[in-house]
Parts: sequence; structure tokens; C-alpha cells
Amino acid sequence: METFIQLEDGTVFKGRQFAGRRKKVGGHFLVHGTMIGHEEVMTDPANLDRLLIFTYPLVGGYGMNFEDNQSEGPTISALICRKAMENATNFRSEMDLKAYLDYHDVVGVEEADTRGLIRHLRKSGGQRGIITDRLLTPSEMERFFAAENPNTIEAVSAVEVAEIEGGEKTVALWDFGVKDGTMEKLRELGFSVVVYPAMTNFDAILADRPDILFLSSGPGIAAQYVDIIQDIREILGKVPIYATGLGAQFLGMALGGSLQKLEQGHCGASIPVKAADGRVYMTSQNHEYIVDDLPEDVERIYTHVSDQSIEGFYDAERRAYGVLFDPFGLSGARGLEQAEGDRLSTFA
Repeated sequence: METFIQLEDGTVFKGRQFAGRRKKVGGHFLVHGTMIGHEEVMTDPANLDRLLIFTYPLVGGYGMNFEDNQSEGPTISALICRKAMENATNFRSEMDLKAYLDYHDVVGVEEADTRGLIRHLRKSGGQRGIITDRLLTPSEMERFFAAENPNTIEAVSAVEVAEIEGGEKTVALWDFGVKDGTMEKLRELGFSVVVYPAMTNFDAILADRPDILFLSSGPGIAAQYVDIIQDIREILGKVPIYATGLGAQFLGMALGGSLQKLEQGHCGASIPVKAADGRVYMTSQNHEYIVDDLPEDVERIYTHVSDQSIEGFYDAERRAYGVLFDPFGLSGARGLEQAEGDRLSTFA
């Protein structure tokens, strides 16, 4: 069935809806450059309610295997691609792409000019859009967006404190939308993990006397959560902090930095960053804001190879460390994963 991808500026792209029952969904677009790991991207809590566009033209060839999911199911509202493959050929596949999207009622659109759509989004900046079976007037689009709930970390955070037994040292994981892969890595490193919901008061975390506080990744814009930033500022210096993704943005602002929106987000599975020792690592990234204007006494640990933006930082005096990429999220990047695992283990 023909469908329309209608942008805020009035631009329209056509496609064919191949999955999902809903006839109208909207939200912010997310352009992702990965060639593999589609399950991980579609189920990443940080991508809550996004209209996901893959730059790679073929999606679904190896099917869906639930072991690689980063949450209980897809968090996106829609998937847009050039071609959705009908036959999954990988031996690990448990369900094909169409059946998976249909089961979770996620809209799937194929036969779209994804190259043209991505080029337009990169020229015009971040926009919202609506996937619809009929074109809407500007006032109808405004009413639709006004009725939509914004991305919130509460929607993907734990609802109550949970304890996962492991080693002698304890990680207090402040859950803003943590990925399952991160939880698995913490268990592999031998930590006991206590998961705290996003809206937990910082006094409750400190009262449990953790060895380290882990600030997880998640959806949304860090600057909108002023109370969380203030809570992290109160914690600084009282317990070592390790932060990733959205959590690193919270930490950067708590340290006195600011957020800057990128013209083109860092979203992909092979993005190079340069470490302070000169080594270059390929990383998995999914962020549209960078941390800038950090105080001079905060060390820059990693920088983006292309635009030299800060990708990792460390405040030695208050033992606060943050990386905007996923330190454990790229298969094959064993050097980086080992380095960050060692850092986390010795940090506690």
C-alpha cells in the first residue's frame, strides 16, 4: 500500500508500507549508518519513538534473532528502508523482519528514496515527520505533534529497584534506558548490579554505598532533565562515576560543560575516535548532541576523528569519567572493549 513520508517543511517522499497496522505515526527522524546490527538499533531504548532510516539499502537479510535485542522489543515507531528482504537466510534467525514488525505493530516502509530523504534531512537539519496514508495539512500536522507525548526516559527506565548478584564490588546503575548488552558486560566483569529507576533521589543511591555509579545511555535531550543534572552535581566526588551516552551528557553538564547539537548526528557502527595516546578505535555511536565547553581541568580522553568533538572525558579529582559512544557495543572492537572494561574494573 502506498504511503507518504511527510516532513515538517512540507517535503513529501513516497513509499510502500510493508509492515504494521497503524496508518499514521510521527516523530523525529534518526538516520543510522550501520550495515549490521539492525536488531540492536531497532531495540535500543535510546531510539524511543524514532522514525528510523537505515542508510544501507537492504534490511532484513539475516532476519531477527532475539538474543541480540537490547530491550524486550523494538522501541522505534517506524522503520524506513530502500528494500525489506523477504527471506531471512542466517542460521540464527528466529523471525523475519516483516513478521517481527507486524507482531509489535511497528510501521515498516520500503521502496522509499532513502538517499534523497537522508540528503534532504542533512541539508535542512533535524526535522520531525509523519508517515501517513494521506497527506495532511500544516494545521493537521501541528495538531498531531501537539497530541504526541515527547520522548521520556521514564518510559524505558526500570520501574523499581532491582538487584543482580555477582561479585564483591557493587555497581549502582542509574537507569535512563540501559541496553541489555551493557548489563551483560557488567555481569561479565564480575560486578553485582543494583538498578535504580531514572527518577530515584540521589540520596537513596549514596545510602547504599556503591563502589561505583554507572550512568546509562537513553533517549531524549539531557538539558531537559535539570533535576538529574543537579543530583549528579551533588554526587560528584562522593563516589566514582562512569557514564555512557545520555549519562555522559548528564555528567558533562554537571561538570560545567554545555551541550551542542550536531548538524549530522554521530549514528553508526564504525565511527573512529582518537584516544589521548594516539590510538584510533572504531566505535558504535548514537548521539546527536556533544559535550562542549568543559572546564580546563577536565581531561579530554577521546575525540572524534572527523570533527574533533569530545567523545570521552575524565575529571581526575572527582573521579568522574564519561564516553558518548558505547564502549561495549561494537563487535570486533576488542581493543576498545578490553580497555574500557579494564578501566571500569579498576575504577571501582
